[in-house]
Amino acid sequence: MKSNWTRWTALSIGLAGLGVSAWIALGAFQPSAAQEPKVVRVKPKPATIAPKYNDNGELLLPEGFENWVFVGSNLGLEYKEPVSDDKKEPEPDSKKPADLRNFHNVYIDPAAFDHFQRTGEFPDKTILVLDIYKAERGDPKSLVAEGLFPGEQQEVAVAVKNSARPDGSKSNWAYYDFPLGTKAAKAFPDKACYQCHLEHGTVDNVFVQFYPTLRKLKKP
Repeated sequence: MKSNWTRWTALSIGLAGLGVSAWIALGAFQPSAAQEPKVVRVKPKPATIAPKYNDNGELLLPEGFENWVFVGSNLGLEYKEPVSDDKKEPEPDSKKPADLRNFHNVYIDPAAFDHFQRTGEFPDKTILVLDIYKAERGDPKSLVAEGLFPGEQQEVAVAVKNSARPDGSKSNWAYYDFPLGTKAAKAFPDKACYQCHLEHGTVDNVFVQFYPTLRKLKKP
């Protein structure tokens, strides 16, 4: 009996040893935290927000542009009028009271911003929106002592890059004005906007020099 007990004890110890060895062996093949492959999450590109038009080739006012990428703002920025050879260049209207000027808030569609951020170029179907508000000092109950804020909305202006414009024009950039309540607009003639942007825009007809978020991304 003692001999059998000794054999069973030895067998049990042997099996336990094999289990420990197997556990150690399996553990050796388990990847450590440092060896585990890193999961790289790629941020999906924003979907292109293509410009929409009516049957007459007029641009429809973009919806939800307030949620696009905000690229800059200005107060009362006005451009010089073209000057003919027989006229002197007009002086800037610097004496215009600040509260009679407008706030211009500028947005770009997310897909175009993503592309510009990566390449320094504006892709086809780029949409830029200029949202215009009257500068206000404050209402009668306001706690504002100094400064201005955007008051009532005045109008919306839109620039669209589209190489296949439905209005038949061959210019890839078109410019539109939407007075309050307007849902569709006809493009301005090229001589009214396009030529000026072509001459003075620092990147592909766009006044990047006025928009800090785009200006810092401008390629040298």
